[in-house]
Amino acid sequence: MILAMNALRRMLFGAGQLPADLRATLEAEGLVLLEEGLTGSITYRNYRAPGQRSSWRKEAVSGAIAVSAGRLVVWAGRGKHIDVPLASPFLTAIDIGVEPPDRVRFAYDAGKFNPTRSGTVEVRLRTPRATHVAELLTPPG
Repeated sequence: MILAMNALRRMLFGAGQLPADLRATLEAEGLVLLEEGLTGSITYRNYRAPGQRSSWRKEAVSGAIAVSAGRLVVWAGRGKHIDVPLASPFLTAIDIGVEPPDRVRFAYDAGKFNPTRSGTVEVRLRTPRATHVAELLTPPG
């Protein structure tokens, strides 16, 4: 029964794992943190993209968070939602926070990352290391 539920969850929400080629690239860059198989959600507010419009929509997902020596990758559902260099101004455009007790939130203005999109996207993933993830990605001071 549990195997059937896990298979159904993967089918509906994604596996929550990075593709092997992306994981290998991040490992070559010096993997600092990897959290996979995380449950969570993506919330879209006033979102517009080619073929998509939504004033508010929330989707359950499985996801992963990876931090290498050079970049942050957030995988949610069946795709990459964030892939930014750590030394890039794009990282400062992402509001990274912790929602107690165990969720890390990545919120961003979609238009800052892709000119064909607008609105706010919030990816929330549940991990017991949420505080560590946020501290790792937030500059001191």
